[in-house]
Amino acid sequence: MRILFFNRSALPLGGGMNRLAIDTARRLRTSGHEVALVHARAGGQFDGTGYLYDDIDYRLLPRDEKALRLEAIIEDFAPDVIQLHGVGNTLLDGWLAARCPTVRFVHNHDFYCSGRRMTLQRPMEPCHRAHGRGCAVSHLLRGCGSANPAVNFVRYRAVNRSLPGLRSLHGLQVMSDSVGRQLEANGIAPEKIVRLPLYAPVWPAADSGPSSSLRTILHVGGLLDHKGVWMVVRMLRELPADVQLVLAGGGREKEVLESHVRRRGLGSRVRIVGEATPEQWSFLYRESTLVVMPVLWNEPLGLDGLAAMAHGKPVVAFETEGIRQWLLHGETGLCVDFGDRAGFRAAVRELIDDRPKLREFGLKAREVWRERFTARAYLDALLAHYQRVAGEALK
Repeated sequence: MRILFFNRSALPLGGGMNRLAIDTARRLRTSGHEVALVHARAGGQFDGTGYLYDDIDYRLLPRDEKALRLEAIIEDFAPDVIQLHGVGNTLLDGWLAARCPTVRFVHNHDFYCSGRRMTLQRPMEPCHRAHGRGCAVSHLLRGCGSANPAVNFVRYRAVNRSLPGLRSLHGLQVMSDSVGRQLEANGIAPEKIVRLPLYAPVWPAADSGPSSSLRTILHVGGLLDHKGVWMVVRMLRELPADVQLVLAGGGREKEVLESHVRRRGLGSRVRIVGEATPEQWSFLYRESTLVVMPVLWNEPLGLDGLAAMAHGKPVVAFETEGIRQWLLHGETGLCVDFGDRAGFRAAVRELIDDRPKLREFGLKAREVWRERFTARAYLDALLAHYQRVAGEALK
């Protein structure tokens, strides 16, 4: 098949879902399919056929020279199907679907939630509301949006514009049951939604020097407040002196965290890696004792946790429906009640000192990943979806 990917980046950086997108394109190409990638100029260079399109994330319909550019790309590559991945401009959906069978991978809540996180703050709990006028009231009363009403208004309008584009697509792919249900609740026909098997790629580990003698807790998900990064930094004082914390991933909190670590003299116990390549991620997983995901929002999936399982590492995470799809409480790690920070700290303290249980959970995590979460089932389901969509377009 000829598959034209759209993704803002051509590099496997910037989060688990972006690494999955680039890994998928690579695997499809090595299995004999023709794959090309449309990406932004700042997104690096794709190792294969790549096309630049700078407005991939701007919420604008392609017009004039931009429309000509996209039409030239489609004519040049002649795809059987177009795959949208990390593309924020949902106005592209209908425009592309009118020209070629087009599908989109939906991996977060942005397309149907103007608060973006499907999480209420007063009290803190997951939200299951379909997008509508009640969301504007909920932003104010339940604290599920921005503190700035103008931002909430802009996001509300963006969702109103996104949903018709999603409905115009030939297929929507999800890995998360909760995302699939929210799409249905927002008017997406169930027959358009395809549930792909869970999968997280494993890359060869980079050679990053000698191992540390300290036990290591690896925080994954990014250096963002809603990823619980500050919670784990403050938790460090409750842990034994031979436990270090590694913070990895991109995010706007990086400079503030670095300043905090310097001021508090925590340099010997806190290592801030920041954005990492897949090979560096693999090294960090292999060197970790325990992986933590204290995500303070309604996490739809958590691919970084799946990657930890692939490396045979136990995970402690707050419980959401997405996390429950792969984390087996008491077998591959520990699930803590959503938002229970004291319970999360207690779970980490308990597990980090229980070496037999760490080993048992790690072995089970690797076994479950091999049985349920490898690439073969994921790619087979993805190709079957492409073939069905392309075949229906020919009828």
